[in-house]
Amino acid sequence: MSIIAIVALAIIVMLAGGFYVGRSRAISAVSGATAGLHSLPNYHGYYIAIWTGLPAFVMLAAFGMFGSTLVDRLTAAELRHEALELSASFESALEADQRHGELVDALAVLRERAEATQDEIATLRGADGVDRDPARLEVLGVEQTDLVNQIATAEEARLSRRTALRDSVAETAAADGANIRALAGFELVHAPRERRQLFLSDARRIADDGLASRASAELDAAAQVVAHHDTQLRRLAAGLAFALAIGGLIRTRGQVTASFRARNHVENLVTAMLFLSSVIAIMTTVGIVFSLLFESIRFFSTVPLTEFLFGLQWSPQIALRADQVGQSGAFGAVPLFAGTAMITFIAMIVAVPIGLLSAIYLSEYAGPRFRLTAKPVLEILAGVPTVVYGFFALLTVGPAIRGFFAMIGFEDVVTQSALSAGLVMGVMIIPFISSLSDDVINSVPQSLRDGSYAMGATKSETIGRVIMPAALPGIVGAILLAVSRAVGETMIVVMAAGQGANLTANPLESVTTITVQIVMLLTGDQEFDSPKTLSAFALGLVLFVITLVMNVIALRVVQRYREKYD
Repeated sequence: MSIIAIVALAIIVMLAGGFYVGRSRAISAVSGATAGLHSLPNYHGYYIAIWTGLPAFVMLAAFGMFGSTLVDRLTAAELRHEALELSASFESALEADQRHGELVDALAVLRERAEATQDEIATLRGADGVDRDPARLEVLGVEQTDLVNQIATAEEARLSRRTALRDSVAETAAADGANIRALAGFELVHAPRERRQLFLSDARRIADDGLASRASAELDAAAQVVAHHDTQLRRLAAGLAFALAIGGLIRTRGQVTASFRARNHVENLVTAMLFLSSVIAIMTTVGIVFSLLFESIRFFSTVPLTEFLFGLQWSPQIALRADQVGQSGAFGAVPLFAGTAMITFIAMIVAVPIGLLSAIYLSEYAGPRFRLTAKPVLEILAGVPTVVYGFFALLTVGPAIRGFFAMIGFEDVVTQSALSAGLVMGVMIIPFISSLSDDVINSVPQSLRDGSYAMGATKSETIGRVIMPAALPGIVGAILLAVSRAVGETMIVVMAAGQGANLTANPLESVTTITVQIVMLLTGDQEFDSPKTLSAFALGLVLFVITLVMNVIALRVVQRYREKYD
């Protein structure tokens, strides 16, 4: 058992003991006459227990969140210091190597040409009328692609030459009997950025007796450094946590008197914890928004906003050759918006009438026995995994739609279509509307129904003119939740509608949605410097804005049409 676990158990024991000490000391302070206490004895116990355990566990939680990062930084700093002499030799070798210098100069020239070409392309894209030259823009696009390929080739050659020089320096140092930690630090410092974290992760796995991606003497040396710093930090964190617990217990124990306002302190602490929970929820939302915003700004610095919002072709791949399709990427997101809207619209056509009518029947017409059976059965649909719906759409609904339309003369209908995905998605979100609407309708006061019947209205008139207006805010919320669920669905669309970004109004063709493209763009090993990957954040920002607008519209509708009662 680790020292952190032992200290955590000790703190739990101290916390329980602190409660007992606080309670007993409060009773002893008034010789058993608890009526003379400002706060009940349990509040004194809670106060000591909170200040005994809270600071200590905060310390342990901070170590759990940031301990690994701190260990990695300390390890990297120590290894970097060990490799200072080798790094100096390597830098000297780079400066003395003529081939590497030529490649650096060639890269600088190519990047200047690429920046000039990009500026000219941006100027032409922003021009109007006769100043916009499509032919020149096409020529510049081809030239830009050639420059990108040349830069990539030159950069690869430079890195290859740098790697060869690095290996040569390392081999020479190893032959001369250099310290193994110096060699490990040299490998870490001069490895590509994406390899440095892998090096530290492998070292940590070896230190924890785990399985690393490779084995080497350098990794073993780095693992020893990791183990040393990890042990020291664990002992430090455990000692600080234990000291905080002891200090909290001693300090709060001396505060227990008959007039001590323990209840006020405990309630203030609970209020502060509730406030902190609210702040965390809000800051999480703010963090999500800003992360989307910052990455989207990076994306729109390379791709014009107008092209993204109004472009009609979506092909985000960046070609490596001039003859490939989508040479510099096509980021027109209109096909994604259209596909998302079409599938959501089809799903709503299915889900809203069925869900709302079933809610009205279950709440107003169905008997108690039927309601107790039908409502749980209907809600089972919400518990079915979306991948099951996807299989159902792909293997049953899609072929059935294709067979039906082929029978009436449409021969080019595909199995994966927007209609298939929309129908199955509509079935999936029926419980969201029916269950919430049923609860909302049942929450309408019975006195409204009785008043309507007393005025001579029929059941259907009462439902249409009294109950539904009163339940409108909740029903709008249920429909909004269903729309948000449909917009954010991914698995059904991938399996039932395909992944092709087709701009079409035909529901029998294959389409894709925003969420599917986000998943495709961020799946696998990606570099977050390319427009292809950054486009996923731009799509996420658009999805967030769409959801926000839908919520605002729903609030306006509710405020405009809801009924108010005393």
